[in-house]
Amino acid sequence: MTTVEPPGANEPLDELDFRLLAGLRELWEDADPMPATLVEQIRFAIQLEDVDLEVMRIREQEGLVDARSAAEQGRLITFDSESLTIMVNVSPEPGGTIRLDGWLTPPAEHPIEVRTATGPLTTTSDAEGRFAVNGVPHGMVQVLVRTVGRSRTVSTPAMEL
Repeated sequence: MTTVEPPGANEPLDELDFRLLAGLRELWEDADPMPATLVEQIRFAIQLEDVDLEVMRIREQEGLVDARSAAEQGRLITFDSESLTIMVNVSPEPGGTIRLDGWLTPPAEHPIEVRTATGPLTTTSDAEGRFAVNGVPHGMVQVLVRTVGRSRTVSTPAMEL
């Protein structure tokens, strides 16, 4: 079977082609615009220093509601990887920042780093795997667990809080 190319298929793009492509681009920009923070999110995600990184996946996410006030009190997010599970409770603090309360499974003492757009916040989980970080700013956040006894760092995906 012979394929017949339309007239002009092998010719360079001309002014009409460029106008059609510009119109198509404008149509897609209106129908599905790029998120305003996409470039910031990409830059944040690729700034990691560690090349040997085990990235976790979100297993579940739920809002926690105070039964008396019906107001959202926080969010519980669970992340899984081959070697570690992290449950993180995200709750608002007075002053507009966020508190992260976390639990690691299997439990152990590990250095924890919370990456934010304004810089890292650090703590250490206790022997039961619990940790807390106050004063986390809203915006892109990523939790890194520098597992003791292993060279590989375990990380949540970057997320907007």
